[in-house]
Amino acid sequence: MKKTLIIASFVLLSSASVLPALATQLDPVAPEDLSRFAGLSIRGFANANLGTVSQVDTNTGIIGIAGRYGEFAFVSTSMLARDGNRLHAPTMTVGDLKMASDANLSRPGATLVRPNVIINEPTLR
Repeated sequence: MKKTLIIASFVLLSSASVLPALATQLDPVAPEDLSRFAGLSIRGFANANLGTVSQVDTNTGIIGIAGRYGEFAFVSTSMLARDGNRLHAPTMTVGDLKMASDANLSRPGATLVRPNVIINEPTLR
């Protein structure tokens, strides 16, 4: 009984310390600020390591990400957010990076803008 109580209290305390860190507010990224993230890693959905920011174009607001497994993709600032000096793409997964890299191979310069599409259909009367 004591062992269960100790484990339950440890889980409760550890989750209380993790939740505030996960609930941080991400700020938008201005194209002029992209140069400070060159050479740094970028995190994606579920804090996955997407790779390293290898190219930056502050005029168009596009970065080039070199993935961990040889991928290379261009990503727009509409996909990006920042938490201080860390760059995030909160909706982007490793699979999205792979698809954007494949698109860049077939059509050089292809840029990932938003992987999620929402369709609102009108109601029929």
